[in-house]
Amino acid sequence: MPAGYDPSEVPLYENRTTVEEQYEAAEADELPFFAIEQYEEGFAITYDLLPADSELAEPAVSELDERVTREVESIVGDESRPTTEVSRSIGKSLGQLSFFTSEESAREVAARISTFVLDEANWVAASPPDAGSQPGFNRND
Repeated sequence: MPAGYDPSEVPLYENRTTVEEQYEAAEADELPFFAIEQYEEGFAITYDLLPADSELAEPAVSELDERVTREVESIVGDESRPTTEVSRSIGKSLGQLSFFTSEESAREVAARISTFVLDEANWVAASPPDAGSQPGFNRND
């Protein structure tokens, strides 16, 4: 699988049922989960490398955090694009950026960070779960 998506190719899931089905498919195929999820509040970008039994190497987490900051600032700095405050949780295996007001902005940022998150050169084998290592981000299966 080539690393990353073009903006028009980033998976977009419009409801929780579809998100859960696609997450289960990623787990079954041992592939990372990477998608835009649509909520009433807007669009969220979510990644989870655990289905692929991987996580980002420490230097890659820092680099991803810097890239996300630059990408979000470029959108916020563009007065022609609607913005709200974008919160983020960037972790070794799990991450989410939310909420983008427009699908276009979410797709643009998702495509740019997907090339980094999905590049296996940035991965290491997932470490054993550590209670509290990902505060505020739990997936209820």
